[in-house]
Amino acid sequence: MFYDTAYLGHHSVWMEESVRALVDARPNAEVLYAFPHALPVNATHVSYKEPSSHKYLRRIQRHTGLPAYTFAKWRCLSRLVRQHAVDRVILMYLDDLLNPAFVPTVPFQWVGVYFHPRFIRRPSESSPIKTLRSPSCEALYVLDGGVRAELARQTGKPVFKIPDFCPTNCSGPTKKTELLANQASGRPIVGIIGPVTSHKNIGGILSVAQQRNDLHFLIAGPYFPQAITSHERSLLANAVKLTNVTAFLEHFPHDELNELTAMCSAHFAAYHDFLHSSNKLIRAAAWRIPLVVSDGGYMAECVKTHHVGVVCNPSDAYAISAAIDDALVLDRDHRGWDAYAEANSLDALRTALRPCGIRGAIHA
Repeated sequence: MFYDTAYLGHHSVWMEESVRALVDARPNAEVLYAFPHALPVNATHVSYKEPSSHKYLRRIQRHTGLPAYTFAKWRCLSRLVRQHAVDRVILMYLDDLLNPAFVPTVPFQWVGVYFHPRFIRRPSESSPIKTLRSPSCEALYVLDGGVRAELARQTGKPVFKIPDFCPTNCSGPTKKTELLANQASGRPIVGIIGPVTSHKNIGGILSVAQQRNDLHFLIAGPYFPQAITSHERSLLANAVKLTNVTAFLEHFPHDELNELTAMCSAHFAAYHDFLHSSNKLIRAAAWRIPLVVSDGGYMAECVKTHHVGVVCNPSDAYAISAAIDDALVLDRDHRGWDAYAEANSLDALRTALRPCGIRGAIHA
């Protein structure tokens, strides 16, 4: 059974494509998925949504350190497993069930998709290693291929790389794409795609936009005022008035976001303290659009390995500006783009999840 209590944004896509991939890879396996609504997949839907009380337990855990929320999540999951006689659970967002202060004892086997094993790259961070070493944990999947070997060493579990896939279908021209083309007026377009937040370094790239009238900047994604500083809010308020900035501060369906993405000449992803992966990589590879990323972490490793972008110091506006210039002249004809896209395709996802569809022990 697939299980995920994060229902919004990319998580719904992850659930749908992962369920479909396992059904395709292991057609004889009985596959269930716990989710609030049914998905267009050939698997059994288990209608489930987290109890509303969990949001209060999350607050208690955040303010007191007591693992009340983590305990409640595992308890609800255990009930669900008993109710449906499940042999194995695939936790699609393991991060949300980990707490160094709590080690679950559960009567079922589970496999975890661990999005952010930060303690490997940041040893000073508290580690949920006891849960990961638990006999009930059969195997782990990570987006960050750079930590795979060390995580396997520390946990003694098989650790697989799960593809960082993303839908790449496009909507076709829209009023927004026409507006962007008109406002860019032939200038290279730098994409600032995704939620507008401080950790995604909106302040750094807007500082560059103020100085670079030879470039056009596209901001496309939801805006959460509380997620940025007062200085960044001021920068954003000024930026949307600039003639070299087009801002669509709203949520987009994948196909329309991809249409805007494909119009860009480079993509900005030089985030603060971002150690792991991003689906910006697969979007960039799909249309051979170079990325500007922060030096350090898995995104930088991928960019360097596949030669699909440029790394820079995210705290230095001049370094960001220079990296954009380097990205704009990057070679787009080499094999690296296709290699990354193939490694993170839906075919690769089917191969990666195939071990989960067997009854016996999972081996690396």
